[in-house]
Amino acid sequence: MPKNGFYIAMFIVTIIDIILFSIYPVFNNATMTFAGLTMFYFYQIIMLIVSTVLFVAVSLIFKR
Repeated sequence: MPKNGFYIAMFIVTIIDIILFSIYPVFNNATMTFAGLTMFYFYQIIMLIVSTVLFVAVSLIFKR
């Protein structure tokens, strides 16, 4: 696959990541907790996992 495709895919994943991180202020009105963590920290942990999966998926697809 061409190298430009890799950069385009990474750009798209980065935009998706930015959008998902930007959604958080919607939850800023309430102080919800989950598993002893406030929603802010829980959302950040979940987004770290989601971001890692997205970037690894793109890397593995273009590794072939």
